[in-house]
Amino acid sequence: MAGIAESVAGAFDHAWERFLGRLDGLTDEEYLWEPVKGCWSVRHTDVGRWKIDGDGGDASAGPPPDPAPVTTIAWRIGHIGLTFIGFGDRLFADGTITINDVEFAPSAAAAIAFLNSTYHGYWRDKIATLGPEQWWRPIGPAFGHYADLTTTDLALHVLDELTHHAAEVSLLRDLYRHRDSLGYAAAS
Repeated sequence: MAGIAESVAGAFDHAWERFLGRLDGLTDEEYLWEPVKGCWSVRHTDVGRWKIDGDGGDASAGPPPDPAPVTTIAWRIGHIGLTFIGFGDRLFADGTITINDVEFAPSAAAAIAFLNSTYHGYWRDKIATLGPEQWWRPIGPAFGHYADLTTTDLALHVLDELTHHAAEVSLLRDLYRHRDSLGYAAAS
């Protein structure tokens, strides 16, 4: 019988492979496509970096506008990467990485590299090292009011973030492919 580490890692691997399969053939135009005006995305700044709008959904940055903006594939991918970085850094390192330390991807190819790097470097390879007892320990003060939750709780939250944002990216890809029949103008 598989232990918790194998079960959780297996669930992550399954969701991850499905997501990567849905990214096959992603173009730069599609990656940055804004289906409606006012989308959140990643944007080139005047200092030569790419920044994610709305601080990538970081709750500590304050609540998003109401209603929350529609987001691009680029924003969703940036948010998924930030999920791996933010939670992984706090759980496995010193928790000092900030949004200003993150290099967001300017293109589809760079986005896939960004995802692979953040998934493996900050999250997946690290959870594979956890012993059985570590899955049931509280995650601690680096997680604020979630400090009493366990590593298992956190892993399930990260899996939910990956799964639902990957599904949203997949839907945006479907809409992009059918944008002409839906009455969308050319990508912005």
